[in-house]
Amino acid sequence: MSASTVTERLGKALSRPGRWSPRRPRLVGAILALCSGAAITGCGVLGAIMHDGPWFVAVGYAVVVTGNILGLIALCIPSWKHAVALMVPCLFLLAMVPYGFRSAVLDWRGEQVRATVTEVKQRRTPRVGGVDYGCKIETPGRSSWLWDSDQCGRNTRPGDRYEILRDPHDLVAASTSSRPIGFPVLVAGTCAALILMSAAGASTMTPSARGGGAPPAGPRRA
Repeated sequence: MSASTVTERLGKALSRPGRWSPRRPRLVGAILALCSGAAITGCGVLGAIMHDGPWFVAVGYAVVVTGNILGLIALCIPSWKHAVALMVPCLFLLAMVPYGFRSAVLDWRGEQVRATVTEVKQRRTPRVGGVDYGCKIETPGRSSWLWDSDQCGRNTRPGDRYEILRDPHDLVAASTSSRPIGFPVLVAGTCAALILMSAAGASTMTPSARGGGAPPAGPRRA
């Protein structure tokens, strides 16, 4: 098959996304939604691990997540009901996985230590149009930054001291939460969201959901 033929077929599929239907639509829809959910889950775990990573890590995270969301929306055309059914567990994964993975690691092997604030910074948060405060904290043996915490805000000053929960191996960022969630809760919630996404993805690829209606009946045999 030549490159021009592939380009032509791809152009037709993109020009009429609601008409595309594979041979096994339910299976394909379930696999596409499940792969998208798995990619978002993996990005969330990676984001929690790379908490002090370079700026391009956050850019790559945003690109992958945005691409998956746009792909899911394209998968749902023309049914917005199916788009909502896919976006709800997708947004749950976006919010739950990064926080949940960090919290689960801290619940598993975290240690309570006394931290001292040595520096306070603020940065703008375009997503909400406000500012976020970060505190550089000194703990026995290391120093790190703590962002978006109840213990670090407008009234925090260098010299303040409070308890934090940190990972002794520094896999994830420290937290001031005293009640982290565990891996059983994280795994159960993630699996439930992936199952819901897979089921919703399967339903989006049926002919009735994509505006194709029921397939025409063949001629009856005598």
